Amino acid sequence: MKQAIEVVVFRTKAGTKPEQLQSAALAVTPVLSAMPGFISREFGESEDGQFVDIVYWKDLTSAKQAAEKAMSIPVCGEFFGLIDQRQMQFMHFNKVT
Repeated sequence: MKQAIEVVVFRTKAGTKPEQLQSAALAVTPVLSAMPGFISREFGESEDGQFVDIVYWKDLTSAKQAAEKAMSIPVCGEFFGLIDQRQMQFMHFNKVT
């Protein structure tokens, strides 16, 4: 089975403070790392204010199950609530070795 890469590109909702986003994003990492198939996570910001959240998973099944489960976890909901859903791109890829 191939590893999966989860990529989320987004902007925050108006009025979201950088410290607020950083704190919420960091709070999600332990939750994700406890999920089956989690490998690692990277988070970054572009010069124009977009963010990217990249999570590596053991396989696509693990990635999809984690994404579904995260929707019902309060700490994840707090982070998701800061994201402008109208401008968000959420994708899964199979890693090419």
